[in-house]
Formats: sequence, structure tokens, C-alpha cells
Amino acid sequence: MQPQDYNQKQDAYFSRARLDILPLFPAHAHSVLEIGCGNGATLRYLKDEGRCQTIEGIELTESVALEAQPFLNTTWMGDAEEIITTLEDERYDAILCLDVLEHLVDPWRFVAQLSRVLKTGGVVIASIPNLRTFKVIANLTLFGRFTYADQGIMDRTHLRFFTKKSALHLLETETLMIDKWTYSPFAPWSKSAIVNALSLGLIRDFLTEQYLVKALKK
Repeated sequence: MQPQDYNQKQDAYFSRARLDILPLFPAHAHSVLEIGCGNGATLRYLKDEGRCQTIEGIELTESVALEAQPFLNTTWMGDAEEIITTLEDERYDAILCLDVLEHLVDPWRFVAQLSRVLKTGGVVIASIPNLRTFKVIANLTLFGRFTYADQGIMDRTHLRFFTKKSALHLLETETLMIDKWTYSPFAPWSKSAIVNALSLGLIRDFLTEQYLVKALKK
């Protein structure tokens, strides 16, 4: 698999509705854009629940974008870093970037474009993998390994890597301010959930696989 080849990803990679973002999502956002929308599962859920009205998506993988197309108001197929520059100013009330920014060549420039197409008072919601985990640190410091994988934090399609501090810094700009951030939830009774409970949450940053961040346009 080449660094930006998503064709060999499993179907679940494109088809899972991201319910973990619901606590960050506004009670209602009229127009929503999702970057890397997959088959549109998250956008469809938000619309079905009455949380938004107009749903649009950008998806790089053509076969998956074609699945989303019948359900979305607008679907763009191709490179999000190019497509975002063609969209008009202040078009959306909310933009979703769920496991996307780490795949981009220039996520800082991309976030500036997101702010441009976002309405004043609108929100960007992002989920960003956390490089600062025990597993990554141990592999790097003890074994000298920085080995890519087919999925997870070390996904071979990731071009950029972030910690909590750098993820928040990415979304804190001249026109965006961090409104809220949280940890991605642990799977019930997972090893990470148990270790986190036993440590009273003191080492949560080293166990968390993702941070969920909400930025508000000033």
C-alpha cells in the first residue's frame, strides 16, 4: 500500500458513524461539511436526528464517495486540500475533520481554509490521533522502532503526527479558538480503560489514542 492509497482499507474505515463527537456537536447546525466523509454515515446520522439540514462531504476514495452521493446534498470526490480552496467564504455552520488532518500534506494551511469557509460562530470538530502513547514511546525509546501499520496511530497513510499540545495549537489560530477538547472514550473493559481507572486518570494522556477538539470561529 502506498502512503496515500486508501483502496485497501477495510469497509469499517469508511462506514462508521462517529457518535463520539455528539457531545461536541451543536444542538443544531444548518449546514455541515465533512472532510473525508466516507460513505456519509456520520452526516446521515446527524441529519436523521435533526441536528442539521444540509449535509455535504469531500471524499478522496471514489468508490466510497459514490456510496455517499445519494444521501448527501453535495459530494466532492478528490483531494480535500485542493477542493477546499474552491468553496466560497462562510458557507458552513459546522465542519467535521474526523481522522483527517494527520493525512494532509499541509494541515495548517488547510485549517486556515476551513476557517474561511466557516460562518462566524461556526465550529470545526476534529479527532486527532495522539502520538504520545506508552506503546509508541516504548517502541521508539526502548527498541528504536517507528514502524508503520495498516491502522491506528501508526497508520502508514498518516503524513503528520500530533500530541495533545500540538493538536490544540493546530486549531488555535487568528480566527479560531479552542472551545472544548476531550479524550476519545475507551472501549468498555479494555486494557486501557482498566489501567486508566487504576491510575485514577493520572496517566490518561499516555493511554489516549485520540483527542476530540472543538474550535469556534471568532
